[in-house]
Amino acid sequence: MSEYIKSTLANLPLKVHSLHSFSFYWPNLPNIQFLAASFQGQNNLPTRNPRAFVTFAFLLFLLFWKDIIRDVCSHVATRRLPVPVVEVSPIRNNTLGYEQFQNIFVLSLPERGDRRTPLLAAANATNLTLTVLDAIRDRQIPQSDWPQWWGTNNWVPKEGELGCLMSHVRTWRKMIHENISTALIMESDVDWDMRIKDTMVGVGDGVKAVADWPFPDPQHPRDFSKELSPYGDKWDLMWIGHCGINADGNGRIYAFNDSSAADEDHAWNFGERPAEGHRPPGTRIVFQPRKTVCTTSYAMSLAGARKFEKLFKQANSPIDLKLWDHCEHDQTTRCVGTWPQVISMTESKTNIKHTGGGLSFGHEVTEERIVAGNAIQISARVNAHLGLADKGPMRWKSEWANGEKKKEETDDEVINDSD
Repeated sequence: MSEYIKSTLANLPLKVHSLHSFSFYWPNLPNIQFLAASFQGQNNLPTRNPRAFVTFAFLLFLLFWKDIIRDVCSHVATRRLPVPVVEVSPIRNNTLGYEQFQNIFVLSLPERGDRRTPLLAAANATNLTLTVLDAIRDRQIPQSDWPQWWGTNNWVPKEGELGCLMSHVRTWRKMIHENISTALIMESDVDWDMRIKDTMVGVGDGVKAVADWPFPDPQHPRDFSKELSPYGDKWDLMWIGHCGINADGNGRIYAFNDSSAADEDHAWNFGERPAEGHRPPGTRIVFQPRKTVCTTSYAMSLAGARKFEKLFKQANSPIDLKLWDHCEHDQTTRCVGTWPQVISMTESKTNIKHTGGGLSFGHEVTEERIVAGNAIQISARVNAHLGLADKGPMRWKSEWANGEKKKEETDDEVINDSD
């Protein structure tokens, strides 16, 4: 754990090593010749006379006492000073995990520089390496490439939904073609906390605990050190960015301490969320998800990419609803999700045409602004924009203080009090 990031991850014990002690030494004394007194029949060295030796040693101490005291104290302090050695997790690299998250793919329309610029700044602020892939519009997709059941079953797609779906499918095909074991895929209007690398360590432990359930025979424990991914190898889809998720299934729930996780007063969704009591205060949870909406950000394994690419040849609904349905009802597919979301969407102009125009969170957005993602406390976008990312945590801008209620709730209370 980085010494300047005050994460509360319980699974990261601090290890200390001591410096090797130096050999004890006296300071180098100058070459001084002492005039020996002539004592007949005796050696002229003062050591033969105890009183003279004591006097001689005392005179030396008076002459060099500052050097002697300084070196002795320095040696003792050096021997006792513990040096913290942080156990480095592979998830803390620039793609959030070994060589397997070697690619973090961002889907972005080529003309949306207003989205790409702050996103890349956020990546630089948190030392993440992104690969931007050009998303495509509906009109760029020949009908021969459409999913077989697209627009059927009394469902009328909104403009932009086909392009969104096929942009994701093309990314899965890229994984298959290039044999990429796992990749994180995100859309371009996203944000995350400055402490994301610490958070993903806990997520990794949770994914292994959930996707592995039920565990194999205790007499033959699974050796995670031999697996390709620090998140384990038994999952297909890891949903860490969404706008709603439910944990009411029969699977287990893994909770870990995470100071960057929004409390329930600041958590956000426009779909569902886990029921009260599923998440202990101050934690983030990992579980088998239900009713997940939005493809804000998710990780896909190679096995998952092959399953979903084949499945989506017959898609008849938006991408997130199709993924939701398959994760929930196909017993051969292993999906995991997090609450609150690790990566969240920001308010921005959308390219999917809803009734009434380009809506974002229920109202039309006409101008792009650098704002924090929903439920993100210490926004990478905002801190990068303000030039605070490299100033250290004490200078980072926080969207709320711990224990503080949402602004709109505070305003409502003031209005009620005035009544």
